[in-house]
Amino acid sequence: MPLSSTVELLIAAFRPDTDPALWQAQLQSADTDNLAVSALVLGLAPLLAWRLSGWGITLPPRAAAKLQAGRQASALRQQAIEAQLADVLAACAREQIALIVLKGAYLATHFYPDAGTRPMNDIDVLVRREQLPALEVLLKRLGYGAHYKAPDTGARVVKHTSTFRKPDPDAATPNPYLSAGSTRTVEPHTSLEESWFGLRADITPGVWERSVPAGIGAHDARALCPSDLLLHLCVHLTFHLVMGYPSLVQLLDLLWVSRTLSEDDWHATVERSMAQQASGFIYAALRLARLSLHAPISDDVLRAVARATPSRVRAHAETLSLDDVLRRTQRPPLTTLAQRIRRGLVERAECDRWAATPAQRAAIWGTLVDMRRTDTGQSIGARLREVF
Repeated sequence: MPLSSTVELLIAAFRPDTDPALWQAQLQSADTDNLAVSALVLGLAPLLAWRLSGWGITLPPRAAAKLQAGRQASALRQQAIEAQLADVLAACAREQIALIVLKGAYLATHFYPDAGTRPMNDIDVLVRREQLPALEVLLKRLGYGAHYKAPDTGARVVKHTSTFRKPDPDAATPNPYLSAGSTRTVEPHTSLEESWFGLRADITPGVWERSVPAGIGAHDARALCPSDLLLHLCVHLTFHLVMGYPSLVQLLDLLWVSRTLSEDDWHATVERSMAQQASGFIYAALRLARLSLHAPISDDVLRAVARATPSRVRAHAETLSLDDVLRRTQRPPLTTLAQRIRRGLVERAECDRWAATPAQRAAIWGTLVDMRRTDTGQSIGARLREVF
């Protein structure tokens, strides 16, 4: 979806400095049906409905009905997710398994303004590595089926190697933001390390010690402290861009969280981004949030993170715009082996742009050498076995 005037109007609705009267004036010349459909596709329909309700702005009936349907479906989905997470937290409390609730499941209840305004598709939790086996047994006991993937295959994702889901015939949907299915995947993470074809960033050290209590409904859990939360969201967003995953909701997360940080939190964010050698990913995300959503991120913070970012990475980060956020996440599915090979080269080239050292660049391109560990390599091997 290109950055059309309709999408630009949609994004403007969430900027904290947008004048409602001026926004409504621009709405007069907009295609309101297209606005509603764009909001649905991008996962922003519930938040737009909330925003317009607060502004006292009413769309024409057909567009308003689309937004309202999206908001209601998201609210129902959020209620189901909260109940699902509550069951997991209650069982973990009985087994004395500590969890940090990550991303959407935490943000939706503690930062976003209304139930369902932060859509999500998975329940992500962080568990101590030594307690992962116990958590996996517990999830199976609760009726979840498990799927495992080795961390040294494919794109080399290491933060979680197992996913759990209850059988749900209604779960499949082309767009998770449009699904009201009641069962979501639980992904137990043992680290916050992001990795993609040899590109890595890990902000895990110390997060358990700095974690804070967080009530999720009637249950106790833990959450990342404010600065760790922002770091995690920044790195996660940038890796979504690297991987070509949907990123607009993740960009909105930065807006809602950045508005709550204290001066000490910002200082800790800068210090830890440098200590964990993640400044490039942090700089790209914060810059995008301020540029596109006018998030309250100071010049001092951006300059400090930029100074700690290697020049080649900083130059690449400064090319990114909201148009890139939208364009990179609207990729067609792969249907041929040639497309898979080309995608693999393109993805590694993108990873290379974020590498800060020659060693990191070598690690990225090294994933191309051992083709036996890639999905594409296995497909080529299968073709060769068919021929010979």
